[in-house]
Amino acid sequence: MIMKEKYQYIEPANGYPEWNNNPEIFQLNRMEAHAYLMPYDTIEEALAGKPKKSRYYKSLNGNWKFSFAENPDKRIKDFYKMECDNSNWNEIKVPGHWQLQGYDYPQYTNTTYPWMGRENIKAPFAPTVYNPVGSYVTFFSVPDEWKGQPVYISFQGVESAFYVWLNGEFVGYSEDTFTPSEFDLTPYLKDGQNKLAVEVYRWSDASWLEDQDFWRLSGIFRDVYLYSTPNVHIYDFFVTTDLDKDYKDAVLHIKAKLLNYNENIINRLTLEALLYDAENNVVNQTALSISNFACPQMWSNVSLSTIVKNPLKWSAEHPNLYTLVLVLRDDNGDIMETESCKVGFRKFAIEDGFMKINGKRIVFRGVNRHEFSCDTGRAISYEDMVRDIIMMKQNNINAVRTSHYPNQNEWYDLCDQYGIYLIDEVNMETHGTWRYGQKGLGDAIPGSRPEWTEAVLDRCKSMFERDKNHPSIVIWSLGNESFGGENFIKMHDYFKEQDPGRVVHYEGTVHCREFEAATDIESHMYSRIETIENYARNNPPKPFILCEYSHAMGNSCGNLFKYWELFDKYPVLQGGFIWDWIDQSIRTKTPDGTEYFAYGGDFGDTPNDGNFCGNGIIFADRSPSPKIFEVKKCYESVKFQMVDQEAGKIKIINNYLFTNLNEFQLAWNIALNGEIIQHNVEFIHVEPEAWDVITIPYDKTNLMKNSDTDEYILNISLQLKKDTSWAQKGHELAFAQFILDVPAATERKKAVQADAVHVQEDEELLTVTGQDFKVVFSKSNGDLVSYIYQGSELIKQAPVPNFWRACTDNDRGNHLNYRCGTWRSAGAQRKLISMKVIPAVNGGVCICEEFVLPTKNPSVCRLDYTIDADGEITVRQELNPGIQLPEIPEIGLMFEMSGDYENLSWYGKGPHENYWDRAKGAKIGLYSGKVADQFVPYLKPQECGNKTEVRWASITDRNGTGIFITAVADMELNVLPYTPYELEAYSHPYKLPKSDKVVVRVNFKQMGVGGDDSWGARTHPEFTLSADRNYVFYFKMKGIKK
Repeated sequence: MIMKEKYQYIEPANGYPEWNNNPEIFQLNRMEAHAYLMPYDTIEEALAGKPKKSRYYKSLNGNWKFSFAENPDKRIKDFYKMECDNSNWNEIKVPGHWQLQGYDYPQYTNTTYPWMGRENIKAPFAPTVYNPVGSYVTFFSVPDEWKGQPVYISFQGVESAFYVWLNGEFVGYSEDTFTPSEFDLTPYLKDGQNKLAVEVYRWSDASWLEDQDFWRLSGIFRDVYLYSTPNVHIYDFFVTTDLDKDYKDAVLHIKAKLLNYNENIINRLTLEALLYDAENNVVNQTALSISNFACPQMWSNVSLSTIVKNPLKWSAEHPNLYTLVLVLRDDNGDIMETESCKVGFRKFAIEDGFMKINGKRIVFRGVNRHEFSCDTGRAISYEDMVRDIIMMKQNNINAVRTSHYPNQNEWYDLCDQYGIYLIDEVNMETHGTWRYGQKGLGDAIPGSRPEWTEAVLDRCKSMFERDKNHPSIVIWSLGNESFGGENFIKMHDYFKEQDPGRVVHYEGTVHCREFEAATDIESHMYSRIETIENYARNNPPKPFILCEYSHAMGNSCGNLFKYWELFDKYPVLQGGFIWDWIDQSIRTKTPDGTEYFAYGGDFGDTPNDGNFCGNGIIFADRSPSPKIFEVKKCYESVKFQMVDQEAGKIKIINNYLFTNLNEFQLAWNIALNGEIIQHNVEFIHVEPEAWDVITIPYDKTNLMKNSDTDEYILNISLQLKKDTSWAQKGHELAFAQFILDVPAATERKKAVQADAVHVQEDEELLTVTGQDFKVVFSKSNGDLVSYIYQGSELIKQAPVPNFWRACTDNDRGNHLNYRCGTWRSAGAQRKLISMKVIPAVNGGVCICEEFVLPTKNPSVCRLDYTIDADGEITVRQELNPGIQLPEIPEIGLMFEMSGDYENLSWYGKGPHENYWDRAKGAKIGLYSGKVADQFVPYLKPQECGNKTEVRWASITDRNGTGIFITAVADMELNVLPYTPYELEAYSHPYKLPKSDKVVVRVNFKQMGVGGDDSWGARTHPEFTLSADRNYVFYFKMKGIKK
């Protein structure tokens, strides 16, 4: 509503304040929601579309006066009055959270309401014993050029409920943290300085609707600004584009709502609509307009429409945008105001049982995204948003679910501009009011409870009205994890009535099928592969998405590719949204100044859910996590298959919907043992949703193996052919590697015969010496206690059979630490049964050892060290697990070197960490780096840094002295400054002690990291080391010195 007269406040009838036990009261004197817009004076200004440059805009962001109280009773009740002097108050930054500016504390919980355990209350009561209140005061003057015009204030986001006073008089009240609240200030203004006072409550009855999995923060955390308008003003407009059946021509519909603020009779108005293309050329040469209409009352509605011939279509692949400029003219033809918005011509609908964009079946390569900064919480900057969207585009992400609330308006502008499909989600989650498996609605909120109906519909309306003109929004979502009830049917019906051109989503119906009508699509969270396939194979009634999947907590996102095999196989399965985009972790410092990333409990907050906030595929500081590279690979839209190696024929499958591959370049090379020996760039032509076979013209004449370890790999890379707004020319979009079958050379280099080794024994030690080396074993336990090569000691701690990795978050979630604990110290506590010395070929010797492992049912491990005359040691490890033992986290050998051996080089998969079930995004190649840099700073230290398919590796000091390790067959490698036990012992990376060692784990395999979820799902069987079979593993190691 627009209130030209001052609002007459009446206290709630039940005797409670608006914020407590009054779910029906969610606003007082708040203006009607509308599209985000700003008036301009000229067509040129509207075309530029810079709202903060408009003379009608005035920011109130900055330092405000602030007073904090622990609960409502302790607040300064009369602070808003003119006679109350606030000059000695501290200052606080707006926008921002008060918990990140020295007041109160941040609190992280997942589903538990943050006051639980402190106050025993039930909805709709809000806490009162500890419920902080922030009192804000600032002063402003109205620009002289606004004189005689209405003046409004817009709060873009305030958590969770707030009152507003101006010059000592009550203006209004509002709830809903994540949508704008606007008030008409005109009746309250005075000349000169005006005192604005805002009282914010950390929690309110509306907080029962805001139980999202995030940090519980408070305050004025989005922009606050004043804006003015002409007295006759385009208050709102809704733009839709209807494509014809051939998705060629379009009808542009515009519904505008005009406000005549003073209600003076206005005749002969004209409303024009001008459509401009990306080069600011007018598309409709004849202006679309309606003329000579009157605006006799406060509100008037006007509609316009026109046919647009074959406009460029909008999609995530080609986000073609037009600019619509609305011009309001008076009876003399003079401009009264202009407004504008971006327009994307597209159609999104369910057709033939599938969701389609412009007639093509869509697949969402998506992520869930919380608005979050490690430094400013949810008060994120425009620069943060740009970084996010650029990283998403660079990593093949085409869709975002705004989990679980409407985001800042600028985010939608960026998604329109860069091309991201959006599920725009209502600010609602009530997970703490219901339980999985419950029968009936029980205490679930909002359920079918009438006292919550208008509040949730208001949240729908506020989101819809603000965001309706964004082409990037293809789906409205009713909220998250709030069970079911009639209120969801009403929310669904509201969206369908207002906007039949979009799809409505709600996952909660899977828990209570009687409310199935609340969603147009079947949406699941964390369903297993078998469940998803079963849905696809049994006459699915609705298109399917995973609104959350591949829970990316810590070291996770294993077996992601298996979901995408399903999406490729069954058209009704239309993609998913990974949980989630960014680690929600707050950068803070210890008392001694050590910087670290905090999680739940680090601020003394209770209840809390620990590091469950660390689920991002990027870290909290927006640096990439290794997981994002697997996401990028699985989200590729182009695939390659070898058809004929001899002829160099490759099948290219183009899964883009609207993009011909002639927009890219195809770079290829041939690498011999990681070194490029041939390369070129090809330009290809493959239509969207088509495939073709092309020839890679590599020269095969000189490809020949000169040794058994020689390996030729054909690398193919689809790259940008030119710079874009989100990446430079050469940026890789898809890749493939093919190991070539190459003949062996007819002549091989012959090995040089060295002198035989010498074996010497005493009561305690067995020593093997040869030219330039000495290897020493302990006879009491079989340990290889020393390996000296050319005078340098290479071993700090003897090799130990190892069957343990530091538990990941997923491991802890499925209780692997308890279930498989028998393997944790099995290697370290082994008992030597026998130790034999056996002559080997070419003058070598084999030290053969057998151990019993103290697993729950005893296991046997054998280690054979075959030492050649040149000092190379071939290690054979055999494991015979005992009966009825759990899966084995890792099978290999672990030893320590001095911390001086700080350099790691390897030929295998990299450059980032990769695992048995998360290696699709890693490439076989030559890589090098510091050992310390192999540590990955997950929120809680855990297994990290692994490398799969390693052919060889070297660990050396700065002079090039060290160990060279060679795979005989499959080999994985992990080289870190810490043992698995040290990683498990510390709660945060900064607490890990300074290391003086290098821990080397040479493995047959370690189990996959999993990632279906982080609270019970185990690693898939094909990536698990079962204890019902024997394992034999070989590798070689040799000292090196430059």
